[in-house]
Amino acid sequence: MTIKDVEERTGLSRSNIRFYEKEKLIEPSRNESNGYRDYSENDVENIKKITYLRTLGISIEDIRSIISEKVTLQEMLEKQKEVLKNQITDLNKAKLMCEKMPDEESISYEKLHVEQYVTDLVW
Repeated sequence: MTIKDVEERTGLSRSNIRFYEKEKLIEPSRNESNGYRDYSENDVENIKKITYLRTLGISIEDIRSIISEKVTLQEMLEKQKEVLKNQITDLNKAKLMCEKMPDEESISYEKLHVEQYVTDLVW
């Protein structure tokens, strides 16, 4: 199938599909008569899996490790769960700092005293 067909089947742009190919996450065959890429059903399924893992925040490098079976999907999901947990903690700290800052319109970069807000937050 053509890249246009893959775009329609996956909802991804041509540039995203080609990026996955460039990163060696998929390897479509070439049509011998015209040299165009010829995507298989398996390529489409792999693109869908890769896209889903990316929505979980899993890196291209880590997806490559899963595909090459250097690490299991289960191991990577456990690792990603910890990464997300840490990101949530960091975001909650940042939110708390924003809430501690005055709601005054007079707050400005020049008047910002960082120590006033971060003394009781542990990074």
